[in-house]
Amino acid sequence: MINCPNCGRDNEDHYKFCLGCGTVLPRPEVKPVAEVSNMIACPHCSAQVPSTNRFCGSCGGAVAAQPAAQPAAPAKPVYDPDPPQSVTQPTPVMAATPQVIAHLVVIKPDGSEGARIPLTQDDATLGRSSTHEVLAGDPFLSPEHAKFSYTGGTFTVNDLSSLNGVFIRIRGEVELVDGDYIRVGQELLHFHLMGSVPPIVEKAPETLTAGSPDTGYWGRLALISGPDLESRGFVFNGDEVTLGREIGEVLFRDDGFVSGRHARIARVENKVFIKDLGSSNGTYIRIREAHRVEPGDLILMGQQLFKLVQA
Repeated sequence: MINCPNCGRDNEDHYKFCLGCGTVLPRPEVKPVAEVSNMIACPHCSAQVPSTNRFCGSCGGAVAAQPAAQPAAPAKPVYDPDPPQSVTQPTPVMAATPQVIAHLVVIKPDGSEGARIPLTQDDATLGRSSTHEVLAGDPFLSPEHAKFSYTGGTFTVNDLSSLNGVFIRIRGEVELVDGDYIRVGQELLHFHLMGSVPPIVEKAPETLTAGSPDTGYWGRLALISGPDLESRGFVFNGDEVTLGREIGEVLFRDDGFVSGRHARIARVENKVFIKDLGSSNGTYIRIREAHRVEPGDLILMGQQLFKLVQA
């Protein structure tokens, strides 16, 4: 470094004049000039001078302050007359999960609740081939036993021509028609009007058919003991018949699921009705066509008793 004898400022060894006051500097031993970053050209002699110097170290000329370097302007985009069109990928549509509206809840023999089968607005076909474990293990269910449908805010159940049928617990009084099947306790009964029962022996001209005295029987209940087997028959000649375990004309003394006074069958003019008498386990009738079911209804299919419960 060369110290200015006039102002005392230190100057680079290759400077001829002081950068602070412009005084001629004594010449020291010449040394190679190291490259200095951010150099500018002197406007008088074109020598490279640091941008912070006020005077040129070569000619002593004043060096004007240089503006700060500006960042390079971004390159202008090249116009493409046919720019590539962006391809919008379609958003995958997720299938909506059907809303559960109700459940079929299994009612165990002790009255507690068991497995639950969800029901939605979509039709539900239930049977032994169903994925529901509680149905798959019931040998009395057909592979496709019943179908539940939701229409107009209510559920209906259809029997899909099952072998053992779909039974609904009756409320109040229900009309009986010839051929109806009834469940009382563990008993399966088949109802007939006597006028529709086919004769055992065809009548012969001028010969009377033998038989027990007819006291005006109008109806009959047959006990179903197996496939196409009716083991017992109960005939009616009065206007009312009571079914029960202890009291009535038709008794099932060995069936602990039958109440003392369980149900009543009555003939009113040309119609026949059945009514549950407040039994503990209810009276069930097999449906013949699509049947509307409400929350709280009990449905018997195979060996399973279900209750429809609102979700």
